[in-house]
Amino acid sequence: MSKEENFLIRYALHNFVTCAFNRGRRVFTIKCKESQTMIRHATYLIKESFGDSADIKLA
Repeated sequence: MSKEENFLIRYALHNFVTCAFNRGRRVFTIKCKESQTMIRHATYLIKESFGDSADIKLA
């Protein structure tokens, strides 16, 4: 598994967050159906783990 897949599973985000690569950058997509609390939590974890090398989108 990739680093991104391991990260999503470790923090139990894999049910509502996906990761893809676009032009060499990580793009994490968060499903908007989740509560705002979970969206904020996922965003925080992604930023802490991947910093500026990741883009975050809501779908």
